[in-house]
Amino acid sequence: MRIATRLTLLLLAAVALVIAGFGYIRAHQERQRLTAEVQQEVLVLANAIKLTVEHALRDRQPQDIRELLTEMVRNPNPVDRIRIFDRRLEDISSAISDVAATTLIPQAELEQVLKSGRTIVRYLDSPARPAAYAILPLKTRRGATIGVLEVVHVATRVQRQIQEATHDQILRLSLLSLTIALVIWLTVRVSIRQPIAQLVRTALAFGRGDLSRRLVLKRRDEVGQLASAFNRMAESIQAAQAQIVAEAQARVELERQVQQAQKLAAVGRLASEGAHEIGTPLNIVSGRAEVIQKGLATDHPLSRHVATILRQIERISGIIRQLLEYTRPRRPTVRPVAVGPILTRTVELLEPMARQRQVTVQAQAPEALPSLLADPDQLQQVLLNLVTNALDATPPGGQVRLAVQPADAEAPDGRPRIQRGHAVEPSLTLVVSDTGRGMPRDQLEQIFEPFFSTKERRGGTGLGMPIVEDIVRAHRGAIEVQSAEGAGTAVLLQWPVAHAGDGTNNSMQN
Repeated sequence: MRIATRLTLLLLAAVALVIAGFGYIRAHQERQRLTAEVQQEVLVLANAIKLTVEHALRDRQPQDIRELLTEMVRNPNPVDRIRIFDRRLEDISSAISDVAATTLIPQAELEQVLKSGRTIVRYLDSPARPAAYAILPLKTRRGATIGVLEVVHVATRVQRQIQEATHDQILRLSLLSLTIALVIWLTVRVSIRQPIAQLVRTALAFGRGDLSRRLVLKRRDEVGQLASAFNRMAESIQAAQAQIVAEAQARVELERQVQQAQKLAAVGRLASEGAHEIGTPLNIVSGRAEVIQKGLATDHPLSRHVATILRQIERISGIIRQLLEYTRPRRPTVRPVAVGPILTRTVELLEPMARQRQVTVQAQAPEALPSLLADPDQLQQVLLNLVTNALDATPPGGQVRLAVQPADAEAPDGRPRIQRGHAVEPSLTLVVSDTGRGMPRDQLEQIFEPFFSTKERRGGTGLGMPIVEDIVRAHRGAIEVQSAEGAGTAVLLQWPVAHAGDGTNNSMQN
């Protein structure tokens, strides 16, 4: 059984006992009042009869006494039986109605009045014939007791009044009980049951891992204090969980960086050792191919093959340069750089490639923008790399857009995302977005891995995005990639803004 139900039943039982006790006392008091009233009426009438009877006895007029008694019983007076007893308690005169014929008066009370000379008034509580009676001594002028007068009134009316009063009292107390029960039920429901139910729901939500739920109870009592303590506990747990998650992410990031460093070390050794070994023969092959190309006519059948050889040699040289650049990055020399000219220059450099691929490139930037703290060459390299990737991924008729937005601007949609680094504040966000084919989630999660490429068939080295990440991190910025299959890709660069005191030729430490 629930606490609220038990408490409600307990309070109702206590209230029922109190109301029942109060009702009993009130009924008893009402009964005493009504019986006292009828006894008083009988006593007053009996005293009046007593005076008349005593005068008639002194005048020795028994016939007058019988007529008086008969008349008193017949009249609509509260008298149903009158009897007169002598000193021997023998009935010398009486008048009795049918309703009072069976009413029994204790003989001992008649004897007591005869001996003591004191009046007795009683209420006889009989279920069949309740009655009020008075026994009075009859005296001479000298005060000697010569007999006893008995006056009886059958109190049927009083019994009916007592029953009506009892029924009325029961009805009123029942209505009062129902009202109090309703008030108790509502009070317990609002004050106890609902807060406890909310507490249980919130605790169950916590058990399912939803630590954002809070108890909203604007109360100053113990329940409100419990809700406040519960919310503080939830905040502490949420903060501890966030700290644990942050530490776990930091460990994962550290492990990734260690693995990256190990991979870079291996690649660096390979690039350093192989650059000379590959470069020298490659230069020889390139030189001989150029000699052959110069000796051939333009329409010679071998001219096309020689051009292919030279292009592939240039590609191999580019791969070697990227390897050396990735394994031995140059420390950026930062200074305040205006954003607009960098964006415009990027569009101008890649406009021929965009026209060839039938893709539109647009740059949008507000006029009043703060300068970025950047190495202009490396910032240009990052944007060229990102826009080139966007052009490669965008089909003819598509669009590539460069934009600048505040760092706290919301993401344009709910595409999956991956982020690297944490930008220092204040910062601006540079966005490079395209309407291309996008990437599935498994490719998105590997986008910053060295040598991973989504354009292997088109000769990608898989070093472009890792180099971009390194440059962004070296500038104390952050990079985020949002992409989904069929929904295009957006790369967001959070880049620190230059302060008033930032000068030129400041080298950043990684």
